[in-house]
Amino acid sequence: MKTRSPSTDLASRCLPALLLAAHLSAFGMPGEVLAQSATPIDNAAASDQTNTRLRTTTSDQQPADDQNADPNDPDTATVPDPDAEEATDATLDAAALKELRRQNDRVEGVDGLRPKLPEDPTLTPGIALGTMTFRPTISQSLGTESTTTGKDTTTRTYLQTGFKGSLVSDWSLHQLKIDAEGTWDKTLSGIPDDNPEGNINAELRLDLSHDTTARLRAGYSLQREDVGDPNAISAAENQAQVSTYTASAEVTHDLGLIRGTAGIDFTRETYGEATLENGTRIDQSDRDNNEAIVRGRIGYELSPALIPFLEASYGQVVYDNQKDSLGYVRDATLYALKVGVEGDFGDKLRGELSTGLARAEFDDDRLKAISAWTVDGNATWSPQRGSDVLAGLKTEIEPSTTAGASGSVAYTASAALTQVIIEQLSGRLSSSFTWRDYSEQSVPQQTVFNAGAGLTWGLSRSIDLTSDVTWERTQQSKAPNQEVFTGLVGIAFKR
Repeated sequence: MKTRSPSTDLASRCLPALLLAAHLSAFGMPGEVLAQSATPIDNAAASDQTNTRLRTTTSDQQPADDQNADPNDPDTATVPDPDAEEATDATLDAAALKELRRQNDRVEGVDGLRPKLPEDPTLTPGIALGTMTFRPTISQSLGTESTTTGKDTTTRTYLQTGFKGSLVSDWSLHQLKIDAEGTWDKTLSGIPDDNPEGNINAELRLDLSHDTTARLRAGYSLQREDVGDPNAISAAENQAQVSTYTASAEVTHDLGLIRGTAGIDFTRETYGEATLENGTRIDQSDRDNNEAIVRGRIGYELSPALIPFLEASYGQVVYDNQKDSLGYVRDATLYALKVGVEGDFGDKLRGELSTGLARAEFDDDRLKAISAWTVDGNATWSPQRGSDVLAGLKTEIEPSTTAGASGSVAYTASAALTQVIIEQLSGRLSSSFTWRDYSEQSVPQQTVFNAGAGLTWGLSRSIDLTSDVTWERTQQSKAPNQEVFTGLVGIAFKR
């Protein structure tokens, strides 16, 4: 009889166990159970480990009974839960929507700086000058003008060269904006009136803090006195040139729901000579004056769209000459108080409306004080895309150069409509009405009506064809009516 070695005996014993382990592994049995079959261990410890694994598997996966259930057996088959499926679908839909939604929402910067507004697509690119952008426009027009005073009519034909430009800063903090506009006429036929006219205005906004803003403004304008002005020289061939200098400063501070503004305004006016038909020149330097006004406003924010306010002002008017050519002292003290409401309903509608009392007291006892109820306001309305409506109300006390007359109270209402007709063509309509009240003096009342229309055809982003017509009529008792008609056609080059 052959005697087997110990190694051969061990191999014969382990071989069946290894074959069993491989067979069970193919059917997905746990490796730990195979290990138990191959190596004897403590039954109690194995039982504890198996129970722990079963509890963990039960909490994360389906029960073993459900996994081994026969779907064809009605007793053991698992019935799907409709509520669970709907909850799962809702969870998947929510996750998909979350992925589709924008994740990088806009947030305010830690430095509190104002975000830059998107540029107007209708603006030309302009010329970059460091941190500033300059947008110039040069125009050339052919015009005609007809002036009728009573039964007399004069006409002239002229070429008009115009310039318009804006310079705007591109700073992250503060802003500087300068606007300039001017025209120069060359008379081709008729009575010459070739003096230039124009204006320039600058504004510097200082963002002192998140709640405090300061604005500094300065400006200059040069224009010929309108023939409808109550102080214009009647029967003059050319009215006087008027130069106006302005400067102002104001500070606005937000205190929660309360907003306060304090400011000071300075205006200086100088007058040139008027020319009569016979060539005589009339000096009007006695009308040169300076005006300074201190004002304050306080408002309460009922809502982000409505802010009622109370505004008061005090000012002085001082003339260069102590007395005018008629021997009157025109220096005066100005008072004003008004209440109103400021509204901001977004791009569709914004503006303000106020009413109050204004008074002017003159240093000369022969001139009566002027008191008047005031109505002031402005509104910007955009009923639809491509349509913009501007409306305004204004009340002001105007001085007079008539002997014994203090001045007048002028009430003005104006409106303007800009409409995009087609993509390259836009139209303009405008009108205004002014009523001058001399109720406290012997001077009759005056009315001035103005109407205008225009078209702009954009050949390209840099070239426009323009046409404009205006008509003005002035009526006053015991004085001949005046009518002025002006028509212009031209071309404008923009950059």
